[in-house]
Amino acid sequence: MKNNFLALALFFSFVMQSQVMWQVKSNSSKKWYLQEHDEFTDEGLDMQKWKSGLPWGNYFYVYDLLFTSENLEFKNGALSLNTNKPTTPEPIIGENLDAEFLKSKNRFPNEKGEYTYNYSGGCITSLKQFKYGYFEMRFKSTSEKGIWPAFWLYGGSPNEEIDFYEGKGERDNQVHVDVHCPKGCEDYKGGFLNLKKNWGAWIKTTEGLSNDWNIISGEWQPNYVKFFLNGQPIGYFEGEFKTAQNLIINNGVSKDHEPFNPGPDETTKFPNSLLVDYVRVWSQEDTIYNLKDRYKLFEYTPATVVDNNLHSTKPKRKVNFVYDKKELDQEQGFITLLPVFYNKYSLSLSGKNLGTVQVDVLDRSNTKVAGFTIENSEYYIMDLSALESGAYQITIKVQGQELTEKVPVLNPAKIGEH
Repeated sequence: MKNNFLALALFFSFVMQSQVMWQVKSNSSKKWYLQEHDEFTDEGLDMQKWKSGLPWGNYFYVYDLLFTSENLEFKNGALSLNTNKPTTPEPIIGENLDAEFLKSKNRFPNEKGEYTYNYSGGCITSLKQFKYGYFEMRFKSTSEKGIWPAFWLYGGSPNEEIDFYEGKGERDNQVHVDVHCPKGCEDYKGGFLNLKKNWGAWIKTTEGLSNDWNIISGEWQPNYVKFFLNGQPIGYFEGEFKTAQNLIINNGVSKDHEPFNPGPDETTKFPNSLLVDYVRVWSQEDTIYNLKDRYKLFEYTPATVVDNNLHSTKPKRKVNFVYDKKELDQEQGFITLLPVFYNKYSLSLSGKNLGTVQVDVLDRSNTKVAGFTIENSEYYIMDLSALESGAYQITIKVQGQELTEKVPVLNPAKIGEH
């Protein structure tokens, strides 16, 4: 019994450390530790992590759009954030109340204080605020005209904002990146003659983002933000954001005469969806925390991975104004190690062509007990069930670098043998 207890303690202590990601650069790598995540495998929204709607409420006056929890669906291991055309009135109270609505002379509630909004959408906001880290979302967008999905950070007062991804249905083969803050962001110097202009751009992709799954991500550090599509860098902003920020995912609508015009028209089909497979936030600090059954938190991840492909597109061309060659050309890609189930671990690869990746498994005496190569594959499951119980080291050799992490193997039939 004592040996069983020690083996289980060993297993869970190491599993909590085997959720790491390496940011591979030309001559170095940076290690990230999982801080927060949601794989959206539950039947409803995790209210300990998210709230439905925007940080300041649920009504978006300029778009006549109400975000409702009814537009959040959980199916097949993914979250679907839907937009709809409502037909029933909603109360104009509490979190639906909007100061601009009250000032408007064009909005007329009924005798019950209800109003039929022109559009409804799906939106979730993290309860936790973040300051610095690496943020990623695996998603499948919509191609419906006027629909505006987004993955972004919002800091409230003084209204600092980092837009890792904004899309438009009719611009399905493009990603928009942007930043906003009271000073600095809108007075960014660059482009022709180094004139002041707003930072931000549309980046074309080789395929539509509604065709299949893709990964949008961003690295926020004290002096810069980097933007990535499927592990490839697409933007670099040099500047400081001072406020901690909430993470927001939403699927809404645009409107004519707004920055993301045009809005929906008679050709737009409702409902339509932004599908999210997972959201993960990584920290450079080891932020291990205890969770029940942590070894199988990613059990359902392979369900949305077809033919070992995590993503389907790549940037078509660089936009010089937002692409800093000095800072971004060194970025090669990302390798993520996660526990899938007992003694099974996934390796996810994204970015430029990382070439042949050699993976070796070493026991505690530093003897190689297993090994394999990964090439032309974005997702690989390592099954270590044949090994004896104990701690092992995963060694990944990529582009002349050696990345290491310890993982446990628990073989109930062989507890105490190793």
